[in-house]
Amino acid sequence: MKRMITLGLLCLITLMARAQTASLAFEPASWEAALTKARQTQRPIFVYAYAPGCHFCKEMESSTFRDPTVAAYYNDTFVAFKVNIEVDTAFTRRYDIASFPTYLYLDAAGNPLHRSGGAKSAADFVADARAAFAPQTAFYSLQQQYMLGSRTPDLLYRYSRALNFPTRRQTTQAQVVAEYLATQSAAQLRNEQNMRYVFEYSTPQTDRYFLAHQVDFTPWFPAEARQRKADRILMRQAFDAGQKADDLDLQQLRHLIKVSFADTARANSLATINFLESRRDWARYARATRRYSQLPAPDKYTLSKTATYVYYFAKEQGPQQQQQAVAAALEVMPMLLKQEHNYANLLLHAKLLLQARRQAPARAAAQAALQQAKLQKESGEEAQELLQALNAKAEK
Repeated sequence: MKRMITLGLLCLITLMARAQTASLAFEPASWEAALTKARQTQRPIFVYAYAPGCHFCKEMESSTFRDPTVAAYYNDTFVAFKVNIEVDTAFTRRYDIASFPTYLYLDAAGNPLHRSGGAKSAADFVADARAAFAPQTAFYSLQQQYMLGSRTPDLLYRYSRALNFPTRRQTTQAQVVAEYLATQSAAQLRNEQNMRYVFEYSTPQTDRYFLAHQVDFTPWFPAEARQRKADRILMRQAFDAGQKADDLDLQQLRHLIKVSFADTARANSLATINFLESRRDWARYARATRRYSQLPAPDKYTLSKTATYVYYFAKEQGPQQQQQAVAAALEVMPMLLKQEHNYANLLLHAKLLLQARRQAPARAAAQAALQQAKLQKESGEEAQELLQALNAKAEK
């Protein structure tokens, strides 16, 4: 009896260990071997195209790929192959890979069925694989229908959504989105599906519609989300205007703010910041962000981006302009630290203080960053190196 119990426990431990270590298995060492195995086993192929420095690739490898449901489905269904797109550039060109991670699904003969990409939950990743086998959801089936001339609203809707992950040779998503929206009446555009569709995408057509009908999105999106989308549209258009340096674009942008934004002071401030960022006028850019930081509820993304960009790029304008930009960025930091008091921001503060040649405050900020790193259970290596450099200077 004891022996049976012991054997049962051993089996249970073995099963638990397998479940804990289960992961999506990439077996073939080469693309040719993957094709050969697929033909021999009559199984479709899954390709994971990654790059070593890709954040979302690492996220997928450490979480979704290790999910037991994902491992079971993919390992039972596919011959799985992984390719480093920075090394195998021929594969990258052949299969038109323009971003990473990219996921390709092919039949046993190597013909493409579906493609996708980005970070995904386990459930979405399995759903993606299942989509490869359905003509109404598989990317290349939808693409073929579109290329053959189909322009039904349903096809345009599904194909535009399948175009979320770009390639270099396909029709642009913005074009298909515009074609779909053109099939919808004013009443149809206000239904929930289309309102969510417009909110999800950012094309010239969806941006114009959203800004003109912001209140209509209230039933489905809270005020904060609507404000965030409006801000992003404005920031992108201001950045584009800066690149063109066109007075007409600026006039149109000011008119857009006047008719589409209730808080025109905030909107004009954001537009100025992004216009100057595009012009790489770092001193004026930092001063514009300083003024923005004094308005009610400035967003931490803009504050953080300004401080970071000034640290890395303000030197382009020479020492005098750099010091002006750094001084303005340092006036932004108290508001940023109030909103997000973390290791990254404390370290950034220390770096800017060092650029401003304020060594004693820089040392204090670096020590605060190191203490925060311990609280966050991070290494704090960069803060430690900064402290060592500051101490070495002080000893000379």
